[in-house]
Amino acid sequence: MRFRVKNRILLGLACAGAVMAAPSHGADPNPSDPVVGRSHWAFQPLAERHRDGAVAGDWSRSPIDDFVLARLRFADLQPAVDAQPRTLIRRIYFQLIGLPPTPEQVRSFLEDRRPDALERIVDVLLGSPQFGERWGRHWLDLARYADSNGLDENFLFREAWRYRNWVVAAVNANMPFDRFVLEQIAGDALPFDSIEQRDHQRIAAGFLVVGAKVLLGNDAKKQRMEVADEQIDTIGRTFLGLTLGCARCHDHKFEPVPRTDYYSLAGILTSTQVMEQRYMLGEQRVMERLVGLGPDGDALDASYEKYWIEVPKLKERSKHAKSALELLEKRDADGLKALLEKHPDAVSEFARDPAPPIEKRVESQKSLLTELTETLAKPPKIPPRAMIPTDVDVPADEAIRLAGEFDRLGERVPRGFLQVVSKSPRPKIPDGKSGRMELGRWMADVENGAGQLTARILVNRIWHHLMGRGIVRTVDNFGRTGELPSHPELLDYLARELINSGWSVKAVVRKIVLSRTFAMSSAYSSKAHNIDPENSLLWRAHRRRLDPEALRDAMLSASGQLDLSAMDSTVWYLGDQATAVGKNEVRRRTDFPCRTVYLPVIRNDLPELFQVFDFADPHSTTGARPQTTAATQGLFMLNDRMVMDAAETLARRILANDRIHAADARIDGMFDLILNTSPTDEERDTFLSFVQKSEKRLTEENVMEPAVRAWSMACHAIFSMSRFQFLE
Repeated sequence: MRFRVKNRILLGLACAGAVMAAPSHGADPNPSDPVVGRSHWAFQPLAERHRDGAVAGDWSRSPIDDFVLARLRFADLQPAVDAQPRTLIRRIYFQLIGLPPTPEQVRSFLEDRRPDALERIVDVLLGSPQFGERWGRHWLDLARYADSNGLDENFLFREAWRYRNWVVAAVNANMPFDRFVLEQIAGDALPFDSIEQRDHQRIAAGFLVVGAKVLLGNDAKKQRMEVADEQIDTIGRTFLGLTLGCARCHDHKFEPVPRTDYYSLAGILTSTQVMEQRYMLGEQRVMERLVGLGPDGDALDASYEKYWIEVPKLKERSKHAKSALELLEKRDADGLKALLEKHPDAVSEFARDPAPPIEKRVESQKSLLTELTETLAKPPKIPPRAMIPTDVDVPADEAIRLAGEFDRLGERVPRGFLQVVSKSPRPKIPDGKSGRMELGRWMADVENGAGQLTARILVNRIWHHLMGRGIVRTVDNFGRTGELPSHPELLDYLARELINSGWSVKAVVRKIVLSRTFAMSSAYSSKAHNIDPENSLLWRAHRRRLDPEALRDAMLSASGQLDLSAMDSTVWYLGDQATAVGKNEVRRRTDFPCRTVYLPVIRNDLPELFQVFDFADPHSTTGARPQTTAATQGLFMLNDRMVMDAAETLARRILANDRIHAADARIDGMFDLILNTSPTDEERDTFLSFVQKSEKRLTEENVMEPAVRAWSMACHAIFSMSRFQFLE
């Protein structure tokens, strides 16, 4: 009798010798006990053993393949055949840089007979600036990146793009992940050798600032705890794969996280300032903290803020200056005297003197009024600034909040870390410091801190993005309520490789992409499906839909419209409120020809493309985006202006190619540009008939440019095909 897949997986894990703990769902007497909780598989030390490659056989190219094949053989399964070269090269390009290969790049790969041809392609893509744009976007999902605050008052985060671009640059530079973590947690506190380095590190710490916050009518103490709670939840899911927010009100019901651990972390984050009072929309408001950049940054920022603080007084002074001018012109000495008593600065010094001729006094007052009017009409330009946290003036330990209520104080808890993954959860924090520096280092400390767990989390996410599903499917939840790893030894092997490589993300990506496992086709097997219907054992490649960024970029790339230049802000034209109450005169734009990673992410007003094709929720950490297939996606592809424009531009590109005149050759070119393949004879005949009939009909209807219209519809049809929208 055949086991069902879950039974096979659990038995396989036991046979592999992995120390596992199934979800207890409260079965322990005290599930929040961190000492007992260390028996859970995710908190165990990384396995040192490596499977002998000889066990797996000739199919394997690497230890990754050894682990996968061993699990398949245990289940009496075989891996799928290798993907066709065209399929593989398309998959590699999309997974590494989020773009399709050009026809020339495909032909170059197919004609390259060198044994290391695939490695050469992978290395080129890993070194491409587009790699950081693709993989940086994965991190931005976790960082809940957005260009606006969202929630009650959707104020614009005008400077958030600097953090976005820092992420892209850091990924491209292959910044070691331990440093990547440290700069985002405590970049503003790190030493530096130059102002440029200081600013880069401070911008990285925008990770703590960019989250959504309740702004309207919020008690300052309550807001401080709410901000810390959001940061703890984000840090827990992003770096540790744990739902720490559940311990705010009581000991965690499922995970080994007592309430004291939550408030140990809270003390670090409430000792961190991410908000400040600034003049906004006519009044002083508590907003995200902004700091000037460059050698004169502080002075420029202070001058800019001073201007807006003084605007109400300037308006009042200008109003009274106008009244003074009218009194002078009327020669009303008594009225002018009364105004001077109340508002002396509203009258020019020369105009106050009654001795000079009235005409001269009027001219002097006009000059003052003109000066005030011009000052109000020409506010200073926004100086270079970034969203940067800082330690509060007096960092302190935090008190437990009874029932999680901000104003019900319990015992005070020393600042520190999670006990379940710490040899010393109570670090020595220097006087006057929040503890963020120590927290950032603890995250990647493989000997005494959370480093081994952090490594497991990261390699699982890398696997998820490359393979379509994580070794642990619940990529944001490695706790007891999460799923077990399908290949625990493989997970630990990759985590060890990450650490031994100096925390190099690119090294792990390269290792996975060059494996035989990555190169499998998505060919169906009824036997394998009956045993493992969810493909948990990886008997074939997961077929997956292109995310909205890759979908849009691929259409713009095929049409020749895509501008690969990096972008700074794409929200500069918006007002201080990204979405205002009532009619929004100016909304976020999506008509930039740049890569989609640079498009505005306005909370509560995402572009339609993002809404329809399962973009990450920017209000919270997202390690795995939802994957849906819905009618609205087809309707979007049929009716969206961007899609139709790309189809028309591609049609013009095909028709303008002087080297291709025959209609069937144009169809081959269209398939090559969009799908990186050639049409079958049946497809060629179908499209040829469609184009010819459409052009004839449009000509008879006196439609302008009938050939362009006909070929546009053909391109549009291919954009709407599942072969374009899905990776095999």
